Amino acid sequence: MNKKEKKIIQVFDLLHVYKGKVETIALSGINLSVSKGERLVIRGKSGVGKTTLLHCLAGILKPTAGKILVESRDIIELNEDQQADYRCQTVGLIYQSYNLAPFLTVKENIEFPMILAKKPEEKREKHTDELTEFLEIERYLDQKPEYLSGGEQQRVAIAVALANNPPIVLADEPTGNIDVETSQIIYEHLSRMCQVYGTTLIIASHDPDASKYADREIMLTKLQSRSL
Repeated sequence: MNKKEKKIIQVFDLLHVYKGKVETIALSGINLSVSKGERLVIRGKSGVGKTTLLHCLAGILKPTAGKILVESRDIIELNEDQQADYRCQTVGLIYQSYNLAPFLTVKENIEFPMILAKKPEEKREKHTDELTEFLEIERYLDQKPEYLSGGEQQRVAIAVALANNPPIVLADEPTGNIDVETSQIIYEHLSRMCQVYGTTLIIASHDPDASKYADREIMLTKLQSRSL
């Protein structure tokens, strides 16, 4: 069975409604299958539900209705402890704003998810060295994020997302805060890293260049995001 045949993510009739003075349908009728090891780009303009979809896949947001199967289990039905384990072990998240702890060094940021997963120190240090060498940020190990450029911080964020070797990485507008040239470097690093580790990669972006580094692209439109 090749990676195109084995589905790691299956989404059925996903609906999410944000409650407020006016109810807003962020996602409606989403059906999606993602193969193990696939690199998928979800494109669309701001406000069409890309981030909402990623947050549902990450277990951060519970959708209003529908089913999300990840490795054949419905993540919507997980209890709090199972959700925490899922976010620690199964998915790695990369944010547009980097989401690094400013009071920790680069090394400490990368090792923190491994500490939560109770990995022994020797394994933490070895994997941190592998990731930072691959991403060409090993010289920044003892620095705080504030002293790094935007592109360097995003490479650290990639290392953090891959710290526990999750089978899935979700990247939400990973190049939204950096220039075009640096964006290409980030996409190249992210794509190569996921190929090396056999990771399923889902990028949500309005950037057309993201699709150059993907196996497949899908488009979200206003049809899936409208106010009642």
